[in-house]
Amino acid sequence: MNKMKILISIIITFTLFGYCPAQDSLAINSNTWSLQRCIEHSFENNLTVKRQMLNVDVQKNELKQNKLNRLPDLNARLSGGYNFGLTWIQQEGQNIDANNSYVSPSLSSNIPIYQGLAINNSIKKSEYDLLSATETTNKIKNDISLQITAQFLQIILNKELLNVAEKQYETTELQVERTNNLVKAGSVAKGNLLEIKSQAAKEALVVTQQKNELTISLLTLAQLLDIERPINFDITTPDMPEMATEFAEQLPNIIYDRAVENMPEIKSAEYSVTSTEYDLKITKGALQPTLGVGMGMDSRASWLLDDPNNVNRDFLDQLESSRNIYIGAQLNIPIFGRLQTRTNISNAEIRVMDAKYQLQIQKLTLIKEIQQAYVDALASYNKYLSSLEAVESFKESFKYTEQRFNVGMVNSVDYNVAKTDYTRAQSNLLQSKYEYVLRTKILDFYNGIPIEL
Repeated sequence: MNKMKILISIIITFTLFGYCPAQDSLAINSNTWSLQRCIEHSFENNLTVKRQMLNVDVQKNELKQNKLNRLPDLNARLSGGYNFGLTWIQQEGQNIDANNSYVSPSLSSNIPIYQGLAINNSIKKSEYDLLSATETTNKIKNDISLQITAQFLQIILNKELLNVAEKQYETTELQVERTNNLVKAGSVAKGNLLEIKSQAAKEALVVTQQKNELTISLLTLAQLLDIERPINFDITTPDMPEMATEFAEQLPNIIYDRAVENMPEIKSAEYSVTSTEYDLKITKGALQPTLGVGMGMDSRASWLLDDPNNVNRDFLDQLESSRNIYIGAQLNIPIFGRLQTRTNISNAEIRVMDAKYQLQIQKLTLIKEIQQAYVDALASYNKYLSSLEAVESFKESFKYTEQRFNVGMVNSVDYNVAKTDYTRAQSNLLQSKYEYVLRTKILDFYNGIPIEL
């Protein structure tokens, strides 16, 4: 069963990362990606980011339209029809039974003078809606950056674990060769050779498993980047900074004071509160009178469909003689609207309170995340120190056991146990190292420091 799993994993590895047709237009031009390139690519191509950018564009249009609402409008209208029955004929000075048709063009414009400050408040509301949408976009980008960084570090860890496994396997292969020579010389029993070969087979399996883990982690990152065909996809391994020998004492409340001023989710929630406050002002404005000025021009022409006495006047002459230009003002005073405005005001006040609660929730969530990140960073730092000491201890123990094994003072079982313990300590050290790097990057992120490797 294990052999079948290994074979399937090898086939998947070859299929995903080994096949590279020259004609494939979707092939990646550069095989290796840096962390910065991964993040920038995701910002440009992630569909969630693109959808949120559409929302930003909608808010921009809303703001533009609310500003344009200050301008007067202009409307043209053309109406016409047929009349059946009695028609007044000026020349005859009487009504006659005759069918006629008419055309009436008009042009009108309305200028808002005072609308209960609804236009100004709508502009302000749209401005804060736009700011909130923009910060929501930044929040999505931040989440993507953290996801990509975590997966990027996972790939680096898997590469180092693979390197450790390969080196251990090479060491065991040398021991197999040395023990085989000693068996041939009659210096050691054949059982020792079988034990060493068994250990080599186990370590060969570990190498294969680590290769599979690396392949899967690369595929996971490629999927985060929405790369359809991750052909030969790989990352650039950066020079990792020196590990700090002391944990940076940045208390959670100090980090929170910085984060609450910079985190986009907090800014977005604050802008939403302000937006709902302007929405409340717009709703209250409906209680005030409104004043507008209107002006326009209209005219009319008509003619008999059956005109035996030739009484129809010239069409253009009728439009000119019946032209009417008007200007006026309209004042609307709300008196009683079935208390609908009062209900709208109450609902707007509820939305303001809800937005404030949402802001408090975001702040509570942020402080909890920072507290958790701080505890995780401290725990990973302590784990790293312990793993560092363990590696040094098991390293010396393995060296001593190896020396004794080489002179026949220790059997292969004890040698394999010491070697396995040393390998496990190395793996634990690498895992704690990159976990600590990730946790410190998260703390840097809350401190407003860009994520870089």
